[in-house]
Amino acid sequence: MDLQEHIDEVAGANPGVRIDCYVLFESHTDAMEMYGCVRSHGVDARISTTPRQARSSCGVALLVPSDQAVQVEQIAEEERLAYERIVALPCQINPNRDVYC
Repeated sequence: MDLQEHIDEVAGANPGVRIDCYVLFESHTDAMEMYGCVRSHGVDARISTTPRQARSSCGVALLVPSDQAVQVEQIAEEERLAYERIVALPCQINPNRDVYC
């Protein structure tokens, strides 16, 4: 299954929920290298902890919007950047977290 099919499958199982993609790595240095490269290509990427649902060797992941994940995959291939895989998950960010009032 290619990446876009994976994203579509997760989106279909979670209608109305934003889908985020996490790029997983073996080391934090690989994550930082890809972060700098994809940001220079205009991708809206953020450094994130690896979600529990997405197991990897490293605790650092790159969080990218699902509509830019295929672009990240292409950049990684062109620039020969190392990564384990890209995982699509329903949004993991709880907007009500740490809201006290």
